[in-house]
Amino acid sequence: MPLKRLLVLDGVVAVCRFQDDGSIIDAAGMLPEDMMTRLAKFAQWYRRMVSGNTDLLSLFSQMRGWAPSQGWIVHGAQISVCSVANLVCMVQNDQGSMNEIMAALTEAAHN
Repeated sequence: MPLKRLLVLDGVVAVCRFQDDGSIIDAAGMLPEDMMTRLAKFAQWYRRMVSGNTDLLSLFSQMRGWAPSQGWIVHGAQISVCSVANLVCMVQNDQGSMNEIMAALTEAAHN
């Protein structure tokens, strides 16, 4: 799924696909290039942190289903950042549906 299809969802300000080192593969949206670069680096770092935490939770709880993580959302007062796999998007909270956005990110990540 092209990134522009994600960008048309209500509330989505920017979306990018990043590599394992945090560098941008493709990006679309209304963020300046330096902010898009920081968004990709943040998403890469946060994904690694979430993966480490879910691995530990799975190990210590001895319960299945915690790992691997399916995605994450960092919710701020006005803006949220959502990610699935190597896709990340920035969303205005008052305009978008997190369920719809996460479903679209999941679909795009697996196509």
